[in-house]
This record gives sequence, C-alpha cells and structure tokens, in this order.
Amino acid sequence: MADRELFEGFALQAVDQKGRVAIPADLRAAAERNSDVRQIVVGVHAEDPCLSAHDTGWSQKKYDRIDKLDQQALDRGEQPSAAPKRRAFGLVEKAPYDDSGRFVLPPFFRAKAKIQKWAFFVGSGDTFDIWAPDVLLADDKADPELKEICAFLMQQKGAM
Repeated sequence: MADRELFEGFALQAVDQKGRVAIPADLRAAAERNSDVRQIVVGVHAEDPCLSAHDTGWSQKKYDRIDKLDQQALDRGEQPSAAPKRRAFGLVEKAPYDDSGRFVLPPFFRAKAKIQKWAFFVGSGDTFDIWAPDVLLADDKADPELKEICAFLMQQKGAM
C-alpha cells in the first residue's frame, strides 16, 4: 500500500443514543481506498483527550514501524519495550461500518472521550481524530483554529 490515501478534512456528526455515528464522506472514502474491509480501528489518542481511528490497512504499516524500532533497539543491545505494541494493538477496538459509513462507537472509548450527542471528526494524515466538541472547545492545548471550526459547525447545526 505505497499509495495510501490520507485522511483530510473535518466534519461534525450527530451521534444517536446507541452510539451510532457516520464517518464523514471524505474520511470514509480514504478508509475504503486503503483497506479491503469496511472496518476502522478505534483507540484513545496518545496525546490528546480524543479518539484516534484508522483503516485496517494502516495497522500493518504501524506494526512495521514499531517492529523496525524494536529491531534498532536490539541492534544497539537494548531490550525493546512491549508498551508501544500493546498500546497500538491491544488498546484498540475494531468497528465495522456500513455503506453510508455508520458505525457504533465502541462504548468504552465513547465514554473515555466523553462523546455524547455530537462527534467532531478531523483528519490527521494516516489517522483521523474523533472529539467530543465540548472537550475540544475546553482544551487549552488544542489548536485555536480547530476549536474555531468546531464552534462554527456547532452553531450552524444549532448544537450550541
């Protein structure tokens, strides 16, 4: 998969009571081009109080990158840590999506990210982030322009 499609753009999506939400069309199109299955991998973002998601095709690329770092550690005579692989592959959940991109946010991760009625999606290249809008807007470390876009979309949809 040398020619991976990148996740670009943003959207605000409604979340129903069962946690169903649609992956925005541009992000879904990238996921479909990058993978043979309609399934995304969801986990907690490593730095920000949101979720990080990617297509299943990215999982192998991610494994290869971590494995290369492990080999470099071994070459230096060091013992590689199991933590990166555990975080990358153990602390995630796969979520299938339908033709329209609808999937169920895994309950643990939905609760962890505090996602309720709305989810703000933003592309991050190889992955995309899923934020609870109120968490993003309250985050002092978040990009001010990202917060401005989220607030604008919330106002447009009457969610503020």
